[in-house]
Amino acid sequence: MSIRITVDIFSGIPNPTWEIHEPEKVRELLEFMAGHRTALAEPATGYTGLGFRGIQVELTDDLDTAGLPTEFEVAGDGSQDPYAAAELAERLLDTMPTGAGAAAEPPPDETAAGGEQPTEESYPEAFRDSVREQIRHTVREGAGGAMTIEPPEPGSFSEGSLLEVEKQLQTLVPSAAVACAYDVTPYNPGFWNRPDTRPRNNCYNFAVNRRTNTFAQPGRAHGYTIPGTVRCNEVSIGAQRDGIRVWGNCQPQGTLRYVIALVTGTFPGGFRDYHWYRLHPGGLWAHKPGRTPVRNVDNSGRPIRNPYTCDRRPYNEWCGLYQSHNSVTIR
Repeated sequence: MSIRITVDIFSGIPNPTWEIHEPEKVRELLEFMAGHRTALAEPATGYTGLGFRGIQVELTDDLDTAGLPTEFEVAGDGSQDPYAAAELAERLLDTMPTGAGAAAEPPPDETAAGGEQPTEESYPEAFRDSVREQIRHTVREGAGGAMTIEPPEPGSFSEGSLLEVEKQLQTLVPSAAVACAYDVTPYNPGFWNRPDTRPRNNCYNFAVNRRTNTFAQPGRAHGYTIPGTVRCNEVSIGAQRDGIRVWGNCQPQGTLRYVIALVTGTFPGGFRDYHWYRLHPGGLWAHKPGRTPVRNVDNSGRPIRNPYTCDRRPYNEWCGLYQSHNSVTIR
């Protein structure tokens, strides 16, 4: 038997995941989890916004599971006992493979230029430490407030950038001079929130409205891999290879010409990720944070009318508007 553990934190790139196979360690963890049943919650029943959303656990076969559910979540603000959840989450986090092969925490200037991302084989100690702090922060303040990177103050946006974004958004208003023809569809979270769909599709799948069950990555269908630096232009290159265009470079006639928005950001520990939004009728935007349910509100619970100014911590880097098309291929 094995136990699969996932830190649910990213939206675009795959979450850190590892498995415990050694029988004695598996038995000890099962006993510990069985003694902390009030810590267990169904996946995606707690905080489902951007940032740290808890640690998910999957039992991979039907051997002696100590009566535990086959899949559950801890420290995601959905548990009956948040203190027991934090204790269990830290115990699970202790099993994260670190050391040989893991990148050390890069200095601030190197992080800005592009620190290394965690891999499936091992993870930097700095990353584990940052997750541990978020677990403790969740106990103190609840999930959603667990990120140590604060969103910009309303007056801190660049005036020039804000005006440029608002100018772009004005082209989406039917009464204005529309820059490009585009399509919108009704907000339909039920399609994406089914148990067989939700955990296998991410923000990119939702943005282009294409379910692949592959946790799609920009450019992967066309031989491109986003560098670990995950900068705006690097994600944009992948998306454009898939057939997406920068807003204003109008897509040809067709369907599914959705208007989408791209942002990136840096997590505690220096690790990078991207996130996408999609425009719906009435000027409202929606998004799907990683494996979690689709939502049309930001991290403060407010309807999203402007993806530039909404609360999207820690994705505080604006990459611009784009347009999808029915010819776009993702994987």
